[in-house]
Amino acid sequence: MTRPLLAGVCLLAALLGCSATPPAVATPPAVSAQPAPSAESSSGAASPVAGVQYHATELRPGDCIEPIPESFMVTVVPCTVPHSAEYGAMYVIADGPWPGMAEMRRLSENGCAPRLRYVASRREEVGLMQLIPLEQDWPRNRTAYCLAVAGNGGKLVGHVLK
Repeated sequence: MTRPLLAGVCLLAALLGCSATPPAVATPPAVSAQPAPSAESSSGAASPVAGVQYHATELRPGDCIEPIPESFMVTVVPCTVPHSAEYGAMYVIADGPWPGMAEMRRLSENGCAPRLRYVASRREEVGLMQLIPLEQDWPRNRTAYCLAVAGNGGKLVGHVLK
């Protein structure tokens, strides 16, 4: 499964030269887009729902994620299976000095909330979560990734965003 790369990576690819075969290094070293290792149990049998791991910069609206990510590396799974979140949009936080974690959460929530378009019949069952940059990544990384999550802390099945 191939995924389109974001504009910054595409610019890098354009500068390196385009060909039918992508270069061996298609993303900057800080943005690894390697697929997740094969999802096999200790017995060697494949798991029933194998996801593919991507960096958050590679997410497309409507991608379903399981489990809730602890970093910017996320595992994308089919939306037909129970999942923890659905990616909807990104929001770039204004440049400036590091605002602190509490303010970062507020800024990202205020930026993400109006960008998510919920399926009307599912609006009441979902909440908002953001993947946000940390102080050590600031100001190089100012992007918040906006996710719809189950409001009750459970799992989602199917799409909740338009």
